[in-house]
Amino acid sequence: MIRPKRMEIMYKVYVTYYTDGTYYIGFTSKTGTALASYFGSNTVRDKLVSHKEIVWTSPSKATAKLFELLLQLSRMDSLQCVNKMLNVRVRKDHLKGLPKYKLEFEENKFNLKD
Repeated sequence: MIRPKRMEIMYKVYVTYYTDGTYYIGFTSKTGTALASYFGSNTVRDKLVSHKEIVWTSPSKATAKLFELLLQLSRMDSLQCVNKMLNVRVRKDHLKGLPKYKLEFEENKFNLKD
């Protein structure tokens, strides 16, 4: 019996935009119609969806999850972002494909020096 070749899973970070100008940042490996109807842990059900945009794809689940977190953190103070939960646990060794970034706190006392 010949087994079909396993397709490589691509993980996606997406933004669901609503018609009222708000948006939700999420992460999934779904594709096609399952992706179109997927809203993650988003509890917003009474808003009309304008469109969904894939902003990052990666074969690494850890890299995609961390990029989702960084995007959420960068929009944390936005009133248009409807995300309520930040939840991530990733192994640092799996993040080699993530774009380089620099994160600094406005209060310098929180910026660790190496």
